[in-house]
Amino acid sequence: MTVMEWQDQFGTEEACRKYLFAQRWPNEFVCSKCQGTKYYTVQRTGRTLPLYECSTCGHQASLTAGTIFQHTKVALRIWFLAIFFMAVDKGGKSALALSRELGLQYATAWLMHHKIQRAMADRNAKYQLAGLVELDDAYFGGESHGSGKQGRGTDQDPVVVGVSLNEQGHPQYAFLDVVENLKQETVLEVLKRRVDQAGVWLSDGAAVYAAGAKAHHADHRVTLSSDPNAPKVFHWMNTVISLAKTFIDGTYHGRGRARRQLYLEEFTYRFNRRYMGTRIADRLLMACVTSQPHPYAR
Repeated sequence: MTVMEWQDQFGTEEACRKYLFAQRWPNEFVCSKCQGTKYYTVQRTGRTLPLYECSTCGHQASLTAGTIFQHTKVALRIWFLAIFFMAVDKGGKSALALSRELGLQYATAWLMHHKIQRAMADRNAKYQLAGLVELDDAYFGGESHGSGKQGRGTDQDPVVVGVSLNEQGHPQYAFLDVVENLKQETVLEVLKRRVDQAGVWLSDGAAVYAAGAKAHHADHRVTLSSDPNAPKVFHWMNTVISLAKTFIDGTYHGRGRARRQLYLEEFTYRFNRRYMGTRIADRLLMACVTSQPHPYAR
């Protein structure tokens, strides 16, 4: 789907409302209070979208309630176009780029950008890596966020990374989790959320991953960093880490330490769906509809 085709489908408010209506009530309108099926629309002052009022009990429902669009004052067609841009652009779209291309105030574009990233993170959290999984840790931040030292003596942000491989040894899916430290209890919590217990874990022999494999009863295979074959064994792990750093440095210029996890979630979302082409835009739109609201205060 090209941007023009996307606009043909979602270029008007009415088209966007019809889409949300179909997602909220796939068959027909059903009142959440009395299960009534007849309704009429109510347009309130100050609201960009109408409310749907049950003809039987008078309960009012909103199309955007419970989604990232809740209480928005931005036109839905603008939201949908922002979602398309963030989904299909391999390099990502910064909030500044969205504000320029969509004609929005930067603060508005920033909040929309943040909410779409949160929808990506919510969807990423639903899945675990399975099968053969490479595990390692890396450091993100650059000298501006640390002393410039490398390895575990650095002041940069530690990130736990996992990459699952198929039978041909090619990467399938990945996760990148920013952590406060690389202590055992911290890493084990990440592995519990991100990796399926029934699988084969491949690491460089770090004690924390050995402990994780033991706790998860996983088959743990070790290739030491000093092994001459290590660069080949961990080729895809190193590639994913390099791509993630290039993405953050290129799109966000290495900034935004407080939001680094969201940047990594955005990278992960697109990486894990890299073979979908522009169909990824449909998936992200659905993720935004099913994700919980993320108001500015949160």
